[in-house]
Amino acid sequence: MISFEQLYSQAQSITADDDATTLALLKPWINEGARKCYSVLNSELFLDEYADATEDSVYSYTLPPLCEKMHTITVTVSDVAYPVLEWCGTEEQWNILTDGSSSTESDYPQWFFMKKDTVEFYPTPADDDDVITYKYKTSLKDMSADDHTTESIKTAVVGSTAIVGNTSSAFTSAMAGRYLKVTADGVWYRIASVTNGTTLVLAREWAGTAITAGTSAYIIGEMSRIPEDFQESPLNYCLYRYYLQKENTSLATTYKALFDENLKEIKRLSNDTTSGIIDGEVVTRNPNDFPSGLS
Repeated sequence: MISFEQLYSQAQSITADDDATTLALLKPWINEGARKCYSVLNSELFLDEYADATEDSVYSYTLPPLCEKMHTITVTVSDVAYPVLEWCGTEEQWNILTDGSSSTESDYPQWFFMKKDTVEFYPTPADDDDVITYKYKTSLKDMSADDHTTESIKTAVVGSTAIVGNTSSAFTSAMAGRYLKVTADGVWYRIASVTNGTTLVLAREWAGTAITAGTSAYIIGEMSRIPEDFQESPLNYCLYRYYLQKENTSLATTYKALFDENLKEIKRLSNDTTSGIIDGEVVTRNPNDFPSGLS
């Protein structure tokens, strides 16, 4: 894993340019490179989950925060999760089906249609408080945080996700989603949430050496969502842009070639699958295929 600060620091070191004006360009270029990598990655690598609730006679719902692309939607009725399929036709056909308001109601929505900021269901949910579960690819947030290294770890129990710092201001809520590495351990752990200024919760159980009443040094860094083997890719893009601006065609070409190769490998990696279903075999169901009588 390579943190945002480590990326731009490497760019400064390679270019031997630590000018503040240059740094103000390097940081956006790193984020731009990360976005280009993210755009070719399979959405299944970046699924978040969000729960909402149905409302009787309401067919249009606000999309989950940072939703870039919907993957699946289910509606849970009587503890059974029913899949809702994405409408396979045009918006015009959707409007004809729903008559502009989706007045047909059912406890079991069969189709959804994505709009810019909302998702619509057909038939319209006929009950309150059935759980809608969205799985979706999130939009990529620009990295901006420098590494946090000013505190120490007091407690880390093997098999536990709780990490305790030595001061009441060791952690902040903004650290959720970043990564923690205890210096002596060398492994990065994603931070799932921050309980308070003293305690944070890891996404996976601590598997390093137990820390009891300790003062272990650590780093909390902001990482891109690019797979670990390709986290240097935004650096290559950043250096390409830097040398292009400096009119150093040779080095710009070199780093552009490295970045393009990164994109190819990232795309190939994200298309690898263990599924038995081949793209060409996927069948889209027709609305008329559904059994009648659902209510």
